[in-house]
Amino acid sequence: MTVRIDVTTLAAADLADLRQALHTQPGQRRPETLAAIAERDRLIRELAATCFPTLTRNQQSMRIHAELARYASTTWTRTRADLECRHRDDRRRLIWQVLKARGGHFPSVRTINQILSFMGDP
Repeated sequence: MTVRIDVTTLAAADLADLRQALHTQPGQRRPETLAAIAERDRLIRELAATCFPTLTRNQQSMRIHAELARYASTTWTRTRADLECRHRDDRRRLIWQVLKARGGHFPSVRTINQILSFMGDP
């Protein structure tokens, strides 16, 4: 979603408030990054629930990490520039979406385990 604001119509105080609201403080993540991480986490939870429902959380974390690492080192090099996922099966589609959400980076087993420990909406 894109919001356009005509800054020429804003008063000086309003412009200062807008600048402060959009400014990211040192050590804080930008809103776009937070949204991408939340989407990645949601996709990882979906992957665990649909592809590995009978495994324990630790086993799910290890399997998801292995799948992400395998895909990132092989198929991802050919599909990373795609605007739409070319895969038909849910497992590979979800793996592609996880990598696409964070530019090809995937979390460690420990981080995946933490993501899966909270199965609701963040």
